[in-house]
This record gives sequence, structure tokens and C-alpha cells, in this order.
Amino acid sequence: MRNVLDWLEAAAEGAPEAAAFESPQKLLTWAETRSLARRIGSRIARQVPGQSPVMILMDKGPDCVAAMLGAVYAGCFYTPVDAAMPQARMRMIAQVLQPKLIVCQDQFLQTAASLTDGASVCLFSQMEEAVNEQLLAARRAEHIDTDLMYVLFTSGSTGVPKGVSICHRSVIDFVEWACQALELPKKVRFGSQAPFYFDNSVLDIYCAMKMAGSLYIIPHSDFMFPRRLMQTLTSRHIDTIFWVPSALSALANAQVLSQGCLPELRRVFFCGEVMPCRTLNLWRNALPQADYVNMYGPTEITDVCAWYRVDRDFADFDSLPIGKPCANTRILLIDGEICVAGTCLARGYYNAPEKTAAVFVQNPLRPQISETIYKTGDLGEVNERGELMFLGRRDSQIKRSGYRIELGEIECALNAVEGVALACCWYETEAGRIVAAYTGGVEPKIVRTGLKGALPGYMLPDRILHREELPRTLSGKIDRMALRREVENEHSIL
Repeated sequence: MRNVLDWLEAAAEGAPEAAAFESPQKLLTWAETRSLARRIGSRIARQVPGQSPVMILMDKGPDCVAAMLGAVYAGCFYTPVDAAMPQARMRMIAQVLQPKLIVCQDQFLQTAASLTDGASVCLFSQMEEAVNEQLLAARRAEHIDTDLMYVLFTSGSTGVPKGVSICHRSVIDFVEWACQALELPKKVRFGSQAPFYFDNSVLDIYCAMKMAGSLYIIPHSDFMFPRRLMQTLTSRHIDTIFWVPSALSALANAQVLSQGCLPELRRVFFCGEVMPCRTLNLWRNALPQADYVNMYGPTEITDVCAWYRVDRDFADFDSLPIGKPCANTRILLIDGEICVAGTCLARGYYNAPEKTAAVFVQNPLRPQISETIYKTGDLGEVNERGELMFLGRRDSQIKRSGYRIELGEIECALNAVEGVALACCWYETEAGRIVAAYTGGVEPKIVRTGLKGALPGYMLPDRILHREELPRTLSGKIDRMALRREVENEHSIL
């Protein structure tokens, strides 16, 4: 197998009338998904060469999936962009990606046209055309499994987002493992939480495709109302979820879980941040029949590189293992840092060779042969049971609400606000808060307004503190430790 489209075509042949991708507004069967994706692919292939970057600016829904698959049919690779993302961030992504084509819905036409001068813009509503069998066949014949399939953008320490480049072979390897190891049945029914620009969505979409199951796209608004979310999971007959722990914690803390509350939910998978054992225990008490799996993997790895199936009880204050490597994956601890090798690795950061060279490096333990490892920046250790444990970050990168955030990107945005002279930020781990401090002649509420135009909501600081000056080290740098101590002391006095 060389192309993920083989799964789509098998599902369309084996279960043509079964629901594939569904939202409250629309349902596509597997046959309809294939047909729509092939028509879109024909239009894209007519406009751009193979292996061209295609940006998808659409609301999360079945049509967005069809557009992504259409790009793949055209022999291209896709980058989904959230329509709610600040336009400044969209433009930075476009500058790195340099898309040949932007596919958008009608309501986003003006935004798409403003992102870059070098890309054609095509309305999704105007992509309905006859399938060009000859052109699609030619693109498929040119395809090799190391061709890029998608590029997802994650936070960058210099303020410029990094595009993680993943090829077909990596997704095929990962999904083949996931369907077997996680014991996914035919017709599995996922309840989607992750945005399509977040790599957790890869498991949802492509495992559903391989198993000819279905993916119900839960509205974002449901996650704001726990009881409504529970009703959605029940009424839509969801049997499998793969969510960030904060989404699971929100339900647990809302006290809507009870014995037997979700009788059809059989698989609860989580990844993206540390799962509190207190949350896990609340779920296990309510749904003891479910299979719980903790997974770990940065975006630079195709979704997941380590996993742990919960097989014993944990106290609320315990740390949950991240377990063992996935099949065909090697995890090394080098000076305490988790490093990964295998087919799962991204092909680097798109259009950023220096950033790629900094973390995709030669395996120092095997200098005799060329072998690339990815340095995650995460610290780990092996416990007495032989299970891998996550110990935290070695740099200023944090995980929050399932998103990976570079504090440096927030600082770049802070320093770009008019009236801010000097700024820095840090993360209070226990409180789960991002704190920013700055000097300058502008009020905190104005700084927050400025940040809202530059950063997505999950990156906004929880506290913004105005200071007359920031402490410095002897070398003239901001003394971050001294500043944190000052703020903590002030808070303790209050």
C-alpha cells in the first residue's frame, strides 16, 4: 500500500451507503465522500502540479474532509487552517507554506485572497466538476509513499509557526498499528473533538476510513455545555473518542458522569497533554467497561509514538505512564531526553531547513550509519515496570489544552503590541496559567486586545502584569527567575 486513498476506495466499495463523515448540518456516505473528493481532486489537479501545497480554509465539517482528500487525489498535500485563527497568524503560515492554491468556502473568500499574492483561490462551492479519470490516474501513477500528505503548523519559538511535514508512508504505518493495537472494530464510530489542524484528528479520520466506520464531528459549542455534550455522545451512538485530557476533565469536573451514563462508549483514548489520574478515575468509576489508553507523541511524530493501555488502579496523585513504543518505532533516552526514530518521523519542517537540522539529527548512538532521530525536548525515564514516564519539558515549550505552545511566540506577539517596551511570559505549572509581564506606556487591557489580534485564544495569557521595569541579569537579559519570584511574593502577600 502506497497511498491512503486505498482505504477510502475500499470503504466506498465495501460500505457505499454507510455514514462516513457527519455533522449536525451534513452527512456524507463513503461513496459520496469518494465521489466528491475525486471531483475536487480533478479541479485541483487541473490547476496545480503534483506535490503542490494546498491550503484549506473551511469550517470543520464533512466538506472540509472531502477537500483535504481532494488535494490528495490531485497528488498534492494539504494544510487545514482554522477560520477562527487570527489573520496575522494565517499570513505567517501562508508565508512559510507558499500555497499554490487556497480552497475556501464563500464566506472566507476575502480572507483567503488577502493571505498571499502567489496563490490561486478556489471556492469550494465552484469545485463541482466532472471527474477527470485520465488526470487522476496520471497523478496516482506518479505517486510514491514518501510524497507529502499534509503539513500541520505548530507553534514556533521565533514567533513564526513551524510546518510539520508528514508523508503517506508515516500515516499508513501509524494507522495500521492503531487499528490493530487499539482493537478497533469494523464500523467503529468516532466522536471528533480535535480540530483538523491538530494532529490528533489524523487517528479519527484515517482509522475511521480504514475500518469503514464513521466520524461524527461534534460541534465546538457542545464542549462548552457538558450536559449537551453527553446527550450528543448518547444520541449519536459514539463508541470511541480520542480527546485531549482537558476535554475529558471538563466533563468529569462538571459532575455529569455517573454509572452507566454512556452505555455505548467502549473506547476512551487521550493524548496531547498530561492526563490527571483524578480525571481518569472519575471516568473509570462511571464507565468501568471502557478501554482506556494514554498516548504520547509530538506533532513531529505522526500523531503517536508511545502508548499505555490502563491495566491497573492509580491514586489521584499518581503519574500515568506513557508506556511503550508503538510498533516500528524506537524510543531512546539520551541524557534524559525522549528521542524517537522510525517511519513515524516527519520529513522535517516545511521550508525551514535550519529549524529541521536543529532537532532532526543523526542518532549519536549509531554513528556508523545514517539514522535520523527526533529530539522531542521532553524529559522521560523508565519506571520499575519498564514503562516510559513523561517528566516534563526541558525548554520553554508547554502543553496547554492539548496544544503545544512556544512561550517565545507569545513573547514575540507581546513585544509587537504598540506601546510595549519589553515583555516576557512564563507558565505556572500548578495553576495551569500563562503569565505575561511587560514595561511600557500602555494599559493591560490594551495589550490583551492587541494579543487577540495576533494569537489564537488558547495562547492568550491568563494574567498580564504591567511593571515599571523588569529585573536584568549581569549580561543584560531579563532575569526571569527573579521576576517570577517577585510576582509570586506579591501574590502571596495579597
